[in-house]
Amino acid sequence: MLLHRPPVAVRSMRTAPLNPKVRGREIWGYALGEGGTSLTMNGIAAFAMLYYTQALGLPFAQAGFAFAVASIWDAIVDPAIGHWSDNTHSRWGRRQPYILLGGLAMAVTFYFLWAVPAAVITHGWLFPYVLTMNLLCRTAYAVFAVPYTALGYEICTDYHQRSQLQGARTALNMLVNLLGPALGWTLFFPDQAGGPEATSVAANFLHMGSAFAVATVGFTFVVVSSTRHHLTDTRGVVTGTGNTLGAFYSDFREIISDRYLRPIVGFMCIGGTGAVFVATLQMYLYVYFMHLTALQKTIIHGGGMVLCGSGALVGVALGRRFDKKNAVCIGAGIAATFDLVAAVVFLSGLLLPTTVWLVGGFTVPIAVIVFGGCDMLNWFGIGLFSSLAGSMLADVSEINELASGVRKDGGYAAIFSFSTKLILSISVFTASACLAWVGFVSGSDHQTPQAIRWLVLLTFGLGSLFAALVIPIALRYPVDQAFMAKVKADLARKNAPVSP
Repeated sequence: MLLHRPPVAVRSMRTAPLNPKVRGREIWGYALGEGGTSLTMNGIAAFAMLYYTQALGLPFAQAGFAFAVASIWDAIVDPAIGHWSDNTHSRWGRRQPYILLGGLAMAVTFYFLWAVPAAVITHGWLFPYVLTMNLLCRTAYAVFAVPYTALGYEICTDYHQRSQLQGARTALNMLVNLLGPALGWTLFFPDQAGGPEATSVAANFLHMGSAFAVATVGFTFVVVSSTRHHLTDTRGVVTGTGNTLGAFYSDFREIISDRYLRPIVGFMCIGGTGAVFVATLQMYLYVYFMHLTALQKTIIHGGGMVLCGSGALVGVALGRRFDKKNAVCIGAGIAATFDLVAAVVFLSGLLLPTTVWLVGGFTVPIAVIVFGGCDMLNWFGIGLFSSLAGSMLADVSEINELASGVRKDGGYAAIFSFSTKLILSISVFTASACLAWVGFVSGSDHQTPQAIRWLVLLTFGLGSLFAALVIPIALRYPVDQAFMAKVKADLARKNAPVSP
């Protein structure tokens, strides 16, 4: 039986040398897989809380609980999916079958998040429906995302090109976010003079969900097609440590105890917590604090996505110039600085949301410009440090290969995802609970000044604090380019054929 064979050295699974140069079109073809995850996950992050609380009237605590539980479940299933993917034996390889099935299921379940049957609402079943559909959608997302991430580690093993590939992923994610959720403010939530807030109309969300679901199906087929030449028939080949419970537990314990992994998980959990607070609460600031028009929402939200993607690409150059962990610190410093500037400017009264300047006979909405500029530059910093984390994780997986003799890309991708999602799910619940705590009223178009002031402080104050905490954690990461050059040289010697 396959499970009783000794593990095969990972070079038997490699389709490229230890230090290959990957063509640019291969990198961008793979990165297009981020389109589906961007539409679904960013769509949920941007609009789901507004939909269920403001359009359907679900209490904040129930909505936050449903999203948090689904996110925790997503985290829990990640390690199992990563292990199964590493140990899959099929003629289509060990990644693409999961990517295809997970992507299609993700599109279907995402659609039903917004297509809430009337009977669900009239019978008071909205909370269990939201919880169930979120659990199904998150499961499908995990089935797609973990093998997809692991496939990227296999495609590219060059130290700096890994940063390029992860940067391309983030840039594509943000580009699709710009053309989807960000542009969605104008496409699906137009201003209605004298009418209710566009985010209080349930039909607007259904139109958005339908369009994004169809596009997700398309992106799924694109990434499977673009990576088909990386398929490796794994039938009859031992690709990992085996599909037994004992093997799963052994791999899980080994990966979570990896001292090289801990700093990466640490700074991403901390930095991601700040990003979640900003992403979850900024939508309420758009509507209830700044009173932005649909066009202004699109520009600021979309601009944030553009700068986040730009940050990911700039991170590639900074990583080459200063090495990866120092580039992470630069990105975190940028995010912390501009969140702090926004908090000081608006909480001190230096600018009011309605403040304008008259310049040469023209009215300049200076408050909107400063608010949008700080928000966008915060996302530039977040994009910079978060994309580099994926590149650093691929390095750590390769370091483990030297010791274990088996490449566990799926396992490392899953444990990293598990750790960050577990922390971030708590952040989502906490952010939603904060809305109720500061006095926001579910389903109301009018909020108190005190509630709004607290919301500004929570969004930008906590965003700045958590971004700043990334820096001392990232500085503890011991791996650099020289370190990885030695690892690759040792792997080459270890995997070299023995002369007869």
